[in-house]
Amino acid sequence: MAKRPKNIMFRTQKQSEDRGFKRFSVIFASCVVIILIVSCLAILKKYDFDVRTAMGGEPETTTEAVSQETTQLQLQADKTYFFWCADSEKGGLHFAWIVNFRVPEMSATVCSLPLDMMLSDGAETLDSSFKKYGENATVDSLEKVLGYEIDGYIGSDDESFKAMINYFGGMNITVPEQIEYRGSEYTVILIKGRQNLMADTLFKYMRYLGTLGPRGKKLQSAALMEMFDCVFKEKNTAKAEKYFSKLSNTVRTDLTIVDFLESKKSIEAFMQGGIKDKNIVESPMLVKEQ
Repeated sequence: MAKRPKNIMFRTQKQSEDRGFKRFSVIFASCVVIILIVSCLAILKKYDFDVRTAMGGEPETTTEAVSQETTQLQLQADKTYFFWCADSEKGGLHFAWIVNFRVPEMSATVCSLPLDMMLSDGAETLDSSFKKYGENATVDSLEKVLGYEIDGYIGSDDESFKAMINYFGGMNITVPEQIEYRGSEYTVILIKGRQNLMADTLFKYMRYLGTLGPRGKKLQSAALMEMFDCVFKEKNTAKAEKYFSKLSNTVRTDLTIVDFLESKKSIEAFMQGGIKDKNIVESPMLVKEQ
C-alpha cells in the first residue's frame, strides 16, 4: 500500500516576507516596552519612587514639616546670655547686651545695657566693674541686680569682634538714616537703608550708636537682632558645630562644648525656622518677662 503523503504547505515569497515582518515587529515592540519600564523605574528611583515629584510636581513636604514642628514643640529651652565687646587697649566696654532665647516659642529678647548702670554694691558701674574685675565678677554682680541667672557670656575685643563679623561675610544691617559722623577716634559715613556692613564699618557704626543715648541703645539692640538673623538661617544648620568651634576659638566665653551639645537641637531649631518672636526692651529687668 502506498504511504500517505505528509501535509506540505506552500507559501509564496510575499507570505514569507509578511511572516518575517510580523516576527520582527513583535520583537521590536517587546524591546521598546522593556526599555520604557527600565527608564520609568530609574526615574522613580531617582525621586524615591515619589510619582508626584517624578511627574514634575512639587515634592510632598507635609510630613517633614509636621515632623519639624513636632520636634520644636518637644524642645524646651530658656537661656539668658551676657554679650559684650570691650576696648582692646583701655579695657572698658564699648557695648553690652542681655539676651534671652526661648524654645518652643522661638523668641529672642534683647536689651542693650547702659554702661553706667549701677551694680549691686552701689559703688561700681557696669563699665568700671568690668574694667577692674573682669567678666566673671561682673556677671555675678549683674545676676544680683537683675534677680535672675545668666547662663553664659560671649565677649570680644575690637579685633575678635571684627574677626567674627568677617567670618560670616559681613552682616545685613538696616541703617535708619544717613550718617556722617567724624569723631576724634573714628569716622562713620553711611547711607540710609539695609546694607551689608563688613567688620570695621559695623564696629564703628555700633560705637556711633552708643553716642546717641537711649535711642542709640535701641538701635544697638536692633542691629544685634539682625546679626542673629544673619546667623540663624536654614542653610547654616549643618554648620552649627563649625560655627561654635570658630566662636570658642576667637572670642571669650565660658560656654563649653558640653554646653553646645546640650543646646545643639535648640540652636538647629532656630536655624531651621528663624527667630519668630523678636523683642527689644529698654530695661534688662524685662528680658525674662516677655
